[in-house]
Amino acid sequence: MPRLIDFVIRYREHIVATLLAIIALSLMSYGDVTQLGGFRALVIGGLGLAQQALAWIPNPLALQRENQALRQINMELQQEAMLLRKAGIENQQLRSMLQLRQQLPYPLLAASVVGKTVFRTRQYITIDRGSQDGVSVGMNVITDAGLVGRVIGTSPHYALVETLFNRDVRVSARLASTRDEGIISWDGFEHLVLQNIPKTHTVSVGDRVVTSSLSTRFVPEIPIGTVRTVINDPTSMFYRIVVEPAVAFWRIEQVFVVQRQPPRELMLLEDALQEYINRRMQGK
Repeated sequence: MPRLIDFVIRYREHIVATLLAIIALSLMSYGDVTQLGGFRALVIGGLGLAQQALAWIPNPLALQRENQALRQINMELQQEAMLLRKAGIENQQLRSMLQLRQQLPYPLLAASVVGKTVFRTRQYITIDRGSQDGVSVGMNVITDAGLVGRVIGTSPHYALVETLFNRDVRVSARLASTRDEGIISWDGFEHLVLQNIPKTHTVSVGDRVVTSSLSTRFVPEIPIGTVRTVINDPTSMFYRIVVEPAVAFWRIEQVFVVQRQPPRELMLLEDALQEYINRRMQGK
């Protein structure tokens, strides 16, 4: 019974047309056409009322087509809304980066991140600027939020950047509020660690950490992060300070290359000192 009702609803126009054809043929075979005028009008009027009475019944095929059209419109509106949100975020990032360009005393070269590589405990990003754009090894890479890392390799059109999320990276840093100097390194997870701050000094959660003016490899006063936790290690004279990075490394899209070369003479001295320390540690 339900199948019969569904069949009648779906094909009601065809059924009405078939009934009209049958009635018309029956009347034609009746013989005297001149006597059928009133009867014909009565039949047509009755069929019109019947069709009007059945008009409220929904047509499943029409509803299906309408639903498909509405779904398509909804999908297009969602895509347009996503593009507008993305454009708004990019616009805000560009505004912040333009403000940063006005604040720093060094030329800044805008670049886009085109690749990310994680090799064991080392993270790198690839940017779409290279030696032909004036990028060279040692230059710092930043965002409007803070320090990302430094360039360690270039090609004519691309550059490889070593980020702070790397076990080999050490950054001379200081607390902005007290100017206490320390060393920033990666904790191997989601945060950085500020070391060599004596327990005799005051450190508060929320203190800003910036690059130090004592660093030869990084531009001074670039934000690194904020103090998240201060751990009082009883086995050490220094705090273990966990730092929340200023840069969201997992979603970097746009960066600036600071077009400033580290002093070569100081770099050579540091390399010589490091080589000397390595030899002493190896007992040579």
